Amino acid sequence: MTNTNHGEAERLIIDFLNQHANPTTKNWKMLLERFPQHATAIADAAIVRAAGDAMDESAEPYELDTELANRTVSKALSKIHQTPSWNLEAAKRKASSIQKPADRRQTASDVGIGPYPTLLNGILSGRTKAPSKVLGALAALFEVPRLALVEVLRRCFEDSVVPAFKGGDNKPQVAAEPVSWEHAVRSLELSEEETTRLLQLAEED
Repeated sequence: MTNTNHGEAERLIIDFLNQHANPTTKNWKMLLERFPQHATAIADAAIVRAAGDAMDESAEPYELDTELANRTVSKALSKIHQTPSWNLEAAKRKASSIQKPADRRQTASDVGIGPYPTLLNGILSGRTKAPSKVLGALAALFEVPRLALVEVLRRCFEDSVVPAFKGGDNKPQVAAEPVSWEHAVRSLELSEEETTRLLQLAEED
């Protein structure tokens, strides 16, 4: 698969996961039928998701059942060369390791955000939708597949209980979905030049 096709497949799958919070076997099959040219990438994503769900449901180490995966999704799953649960664990470990303020500032700079660790905090907590370009840079920095990182961030958001705002009855309300990149950037009230630069990171999305 060329780099261009790989990028198209990742954007397609990320959009699919944004639309299907809990994709079923039928959902995955329909996606495969619509985009057979991306069968391998879709298969990888399905297994990454299945591995993550299995780890959530059990404290026991998860082992990929390739035969079951093939029956569940498609024969394309047999092309997978790694156990995706390893990728999920690696992505989770790398994201969790960035704790010190100095490390956050450095990472934000390394992935193109600049001196704004607040934006990186939002991304790593899953509460901010990161541009594809930033996700790719983070995945490269962490040395994990981007889809594994996307899945980890999605789960971080689901586990988050931080109130987004207060309702009329003074009870905190939890955000139903991550905030957009534009909202996160504009909330910093930076200069027009910096705001434009940061918003341009999402132009390819």
